[in-house]
Amino acid sequence: MVQIYKDEAVIFDLDDLLYKEFDFMRSGFWAIARICSEQEPKKLFRLMMVQYFSGNAVLNWLSNEYLASASGHTLSSLLTIYRTHKPDISLSAEVVEVLSLLKKNGNRIGLITDGRSITQRNKIEALKLSRWISDFTISEELGFEKPSEKPFLYFMKKFDSLNFVYLADNYNKDFIAPNQLGWRTIALSDNGLNIHMAKQNLETGYFPAETINSLSELIIDGTCLTNQVDKK
Repeated sequence: MVQIYKDEAVIFDLDDLLYKEFDFMRSGFWAIARICSEQEPKKLFRLMMVQYFSGNAVLNWLSNEYLASASGHTLSSLLTIYRTHKPDISLSAEVVEVLSLLKKNGNRIGLITDGRSITQRNKIEALKLSRWISDFTISEELGFEKPSEKPFLYFMKKFDSLNFVYLADNYNKDFIAPNQLGWRTIALSDNGLNIHMAKQNLETGYFPAETINSLSELIIDGTCLTNQVDKK
């Protein structure tokens, strides 16, 4: 269990933290399948998932082999569909409970995410995060991506708080900057579905101060999330 205190500003990562990026990938593949195979989208979607689980670059396979004889579909156009589609993703009950309790408790809540503006904004909209989070940074808009300190300094200037907590998942880039700035860092462990490469040969500064296996392990101002989620 990890305690979140009332006087702490809580900043979240997005991908593989508030939702699984695997779900966005599936949504993107389905969007592509519906456009590229109007007659049999389910068949193409299944083939794309087989390629993914086989460790292949799905869109390269799709453009070079499966759609090689079809006109109008290139790797570039497939990437555009993937990056700009309106994703079919949602928050789990656990994440909704965490965000709702933090808001009720009066904690300032923010979001730091790397990626293209249109892609990340579509995710934020699909997840309806504006219900809890009004302040966020997107790397393409900010001009800096993690491990830069810039997005963290933005919130240190934006929020009137002496204590900051950052929850994220990617050891390679997420924790080094907030650690150096004196933030409390918490990692959500990979459940096996994370898209990004696991940590390898990293220096101590890249590691979070604390680790949880589920957001339900958070205790928000005395409220145990595990008990709250189990009651539902």
